[in-house]
Amino acid sequence: MLLLKVVGLGVLFVAAVLFVAGGGESVGTWWRKRTRTYGSWIVDEFDAMFEAITIERAQNFITGMTVGGALIGFLLGSALASRVFFALFLAGMGYFIPRVFVLWRRHQRLDRIDDQLVDALRLMSNGLKAGLSLQQALELAVRETKPPIADELARVVKEIHLGRLMDDALRRFAERVPLEDVRIVVDSILTLRETGGNLSETFDVVANTIVERKKVSGKIKSMTAQGMTQGFIMCLMPPGMLLLFSFIDPTYTAPLFNTILGWVILAIITALDLMGLWAMLKLVKIDV
Repeated sequence: MLLLKVVGLGVLFVAAVLFVAGGGESVGTWWRKRTRTYGSWIVDEFDAMFEAITIERAQNFITGMTVGGALIGFLLGSALASRVFFALFLAGMGYFIPRVFVLWRRHQRLDRIDDQLVDALRLMSNGLKAGLSLQQALELAVRETKPPIADELARVVKEIHLGRLMDDALRRFAERVPLEDVRIVVDSILTLRETGGNLSETFDVVANTIVERKKVSGKIKSMTAQGMTQGFIMCLMPPGMLLLFSFIDPTYTAPLFNTILGWVILAIITALDLMGLWAMLKLVKIDV
């Protein structure tokens, strides 16, 4: 029986790949067009993070996650209806996994830049106190800091060398790195360049403000961590119990997959589950 399942999965996988890759198939053409748009977004996001990836590799990643999710879902079910349901559900999840992965990588990169920003500001402040210009202070920060903030500051310096105005280069830096602290720094620099003032002292004040705000944010995260954990556990319980009962007694959950009423109930449960997760995350999120 297990051998038949493995053989069936292999045949299904090959058929799915040939179906998607088929040049004359309208669905295959639509899928390649869809994944090319999706893949272009992934390539642009990785390019913004100074990482290279080809669009073909991105398309293969999307297709592989989608087909892999469908195969895993097909294995989970017992009856044909449940197999189709799980296959479609996990295929949809697999399709969005690359987007979630890219957004997670971007979020991690922004967090690293936020952590490095204070050191970069203090380096620039010391450079200004030593008599360097703002551009020279930026170049000092590029040399002494590590990626990813060094890459972003290097792009600012490169744009200035290519003839872009410093104000425009700094505004583009704030657009590429959508962090509140970066926006405050850029606005402070632009304001002082217009009105005059002690830029090195401003850098020190902004750096100290960022440090104090991080302390407050850390305390808030530790206080709300329990609520977020409870929210995720509560939202994972319905699908987890469904999978558990499907393995224990498939006939017990069969009406959910074999009847129209069961499909409606599953749709309502999914919607309510997602709404509960959204409400929980909203309640525990506090802006500092």
